[in-house]
Amino acid sequence: MLDYQLIRSARRKTLLLQVKQGKVTVRAPARLPLSQIKAFVADKSAWLKQKLAEQYLTSQQVNTVKQVTFTQNSPLFYLGVEHSLNIEFAQKSAIYINDLSITVVLSYRQQSNIEAFHGEAAHHELIKQVRKKLSAFFKQQLHYYLSEKLPLLTSHCQLTPTSYKIRFYKSRWGSCNSRGELSFNYLLMLLPSWVIDYVIIHELCHLQHLNHSKNFWQLVEYNCSNYKRAIAWLKTHQQQLIWS
Repeated sequence: MLDYQLIRSARRKTLLLQVKQGKVTVRAPARLPLSQIKAFVADKSAWLKQKLAEQYLTSQQVNTVKQVTFTQNSPLFYLGVEHSLNIEFAQKSAIYINDLSITVVLSYRQQSNIEAFHGEAAHHELIKQVRKKLSAFFKQQLHYYLSEKLPLLTSHCQLTPTSYKIRFYKSRWGSCNSRGELSFNYLLMLLPSWVIDYVIIHELCHLQHLNHSKNFWQLVEYNCSNYKRAIAWLKTHQQQLIWS
């Protein structure tokens, strides 16, 4: 018999099973005999075992995801390719990218500021400076990318925004408002170029349909035939693309 927590309620008239975070909860009417509750759980045991297995697998996958920590050798995506973060110090700050790594160079002055802190505080200050440097770099790179690609995709879609800006979002890649103004998340530079293009087309299509209706998705598909593949890529890598 599976382990479970039983919660009785005078207001409840039916039995309810819940599986959450690997634990089973049974909610039952206050006066329902225990024998009926046990029989109900036994009857649903195959379903419960399946749900518990699914949740365990999901938790294992989440635990093995390489999070962005902005520390030495931590993983970091750039244009869809996972790189290793390398942190160095020199006279002038800079960022260099090769096939396998992203090197963030902080200045000796920044190093002195970091060393003015102690222990864990110094560690947090280092992370803060690395992230700040990467944010500025990604914003600059997206500006270059949009200056080339946005006119091409605007012409392709025959949809023209009134303006656009680049900013940071925690939970979205872009936006479009009723004034025809677009905004793009500079973390788009984490994505492969073909996925970035999908996001741009997605926002351009909102100029015609400011919703996610059937007509909107038909317009997206017309202008970006691989949009479902792009959405799948984003879902697959979503944990690795979050900057808190």
